[in-house]
Amino acid sequence: MRAFIAAVFAMGAVASSGLQKRDCEDTCMTYDQAFAVANNFKTLIANYSDAFAETVLGTDFQDYSDSVDELINSGCLNGPAVLGAPTFDTRESFEKGQGSQPSIPFTILNLWYSCEGPVVIRWRSDQTPEIVTGNIVMETERSNNTGEPWLIKTVYSEFNSGAWLVNLGVFTPSNCSANTTAPTRRSPALGRLI
Repeated sequence: MRAFIAAVFAMGAVASSGLQKRDCEDTCMTYDQAFAVANNFKTLIANYSDAFAETVLGTDFQDYSDSVDELINSGCLNGPAVLGAPTFDTRESFEKGQGSQPSIPFTILNLWYSCEGPVVIRWRSDQTPEIVTGNIVMETERSNNTGEPWLIKTVYSEFNSGAWLVNLGVFTPSNCSANTTAPTRRSPALGRLI
């Protein structure tokens, strides 16, 4: 029995001799790297350029946002954007769409991340007359050909598109005084006070 145990340990030593201890940065995203991913996406929205997009986005990049689709559709049910489908199904379509938009500055309010991504941010854009707040989940992938250690592969973004439509002048709120006097609201879907 002792000979068997000694043989197992010897086999383990031989089998593990090719393994190398790797630093966490070799396998896991660090806070600084997650912060860079978040700021890279912020730069794409606030100060867009095709060259920067090609540096920080994966080649098979996709972007999903029903909020953006609502803006494209101007709140109409029969608009060209299909809810639930990718808003931008390729990096090239994102470059074309984002490249034609004005700068949208925003502040990152919170940042969360995990070892292999995703990077999640909560953000706010101080627009007028209404502030717009939203969340972005960014799936990432390791990069092996750029200066960026992590590339943004997929984006899931949602925000208060109703406020954005007000800011664009597409939607004008009505009966706003009724909302300020009632301490509670009745949910039509739930049929109860919320």
